[in-house]
Amino acid sequence: MFVKTKERAGRTVYFLCIPEDGGNGARSWKAVEYSVCLGETFDLSGTQWVEILHASPVLRSVSLEAVLAVVEQYVSAHGLASGILDGLRAAVHEPKQQKKSRRRAHGERRSQEDARTTALRLLGLPPGSSEVEIESAFRRAALRHHPDVGGDPEKFRSIVDARDLLLGRGPRVSEPA
Repeated sequence: MFVKTKERAGRTVYFLCIPEDGGNGARSWKAVEYSVCLGETFDLSGTQWVEILHASPVLRSVSLEAVLAVVEQYVSAHGLASGILDGLRAAVHEPKQQKKSRRRAHGERRSQEDARTTALRLLGLPPGSSEVEIESAFRRAALRHHPDVGGDPEKFRSIVDARDLLLGRGPRVSEPA
């Protein structure tokens, strides 16, 4: 794990990176780098550190203690003020009781992420798809699975729900008969 900087529009942006060797054969080799953007400063609250690290599937499993060690080395090597890491230190030394409540909130967020991932998979879309792509994929799936053309009503309902979830629409209320 290491810290990397990039210049963007005259500003320095920090990334926490994990390198990994990869490839699919004895002769092929490539380096893969997983990174998460920390922003323009290390001066983040403990909650912000946790949210940023848990947003990455790869860095989610890395302990905060390991992150603190790497970032402290970077800060001292580059002569930055050590006080900018107070938020990360607080997250590392946070009482276990607060960590349990945060896990519960994270579990709720993860279930929302899982629902979104399931909806994307159902429509055959990659993460980060635009509204136009979502509508287009919905129309293609609706043509195949609509009950009027012999499709499964349950499957069609799940496709409609997936589109609504991805576009941020609330559930539809059934009209009274």
